[in-house]
Amino acid sequence: MRPQVSRVARTFGRRFNSSSSSSSSSSSSSAQSPLNNPNVQKAVEGAQKAYAQSAATVKKVAGPLGERVGSALGGYREPLVYNSKVVASVAKQVWQVEKLSPPLDLSTWARAYSQIWSKATNGGYWRDLLKTGAWAGLGVAAVEAYGIFKLGEIVGRRNLVGYSVKE
Repeated sequence: MRPQVSRVARTFGRRFNSSSSSSSSSSSSSAQSPLNNPNVQKAVEGAQKAYAQSAATVKKVAGPLGERVGSALGGYREPLVYNSKVVASVAKQVWQVEKLSPPLDLSTWARAYSQIWSKATNGGYWRDLLKTGAWAGLGVAAVEAYGIFKLGEIVGRRNLVGYSVKE
């Protein structure tokens, strides 16, 4: 793990532990409640303002089609919006800490995918892969990708075995 990421994790852990230990140690007093903390109230107000601004922007951009899609989502609309904002926030923090930047040239993307395609269609590449023993690493990567896919299915089904079908 990179030092920047571990530092962020430690800071988050300290904040989480300090707030949970202080609230659990004095659960009888309502003055120690996180909701009474002015910093928390400011953060909640800021989040509500940001939500209102982003909702107005989305309505302006999406127009009537966006309204129909939003109304079709029904009760799932708010959790989807919230979860997408959480994912975006975490991705933004990782992006900033790791100092990432995407390739801006289309030629860079095209070159990367053309290299992958040329290797996949080249028989010599596969022979060299077998001779050097690098096939084991490729196999491990394939098994990892398949395992992540299957874990996603399990999470999506919310069941380890399969879907519950009622007959």
